[in-house]
Amino acid sequence: MYQDDQIRVAYAFRDGAHSFHAEDPRTGEIRIAHGVPEVAYQEVTRELTERAARTLGRRVEARPALPFADFFNWLRMNPIANLPGSSVHVEFAWEIRH
Repeated sequence: MYQDDQIRVAYAFRDGAHSFHAEDPRTGEIRIAHGVPEVAYQEVTRELTERAARTLGRRVEARPALPFADFFNWLRMNPIANLPGSSVHVEFAWEIRH
């Protein structure tokens, strides 16, 4: 039987990059930043999967609760989120299945 847990991941646009940050006992601290939002989003998923699997000692699958297309639509609908120095700080969830 699988167990699903969530990890909260904070998003901000900093220094021209889409930045994601998570700090959780199952993964430790993760900081991902990239100029291309899809690349950063995919990297968060990969890093969460690898770190949680290492910590839990078993196969783990991380996946965003919000598909990238929906996240990207959110970015387009909230242009202030892409402005340098924006104070927008939002958290998204990634599901960890183990």
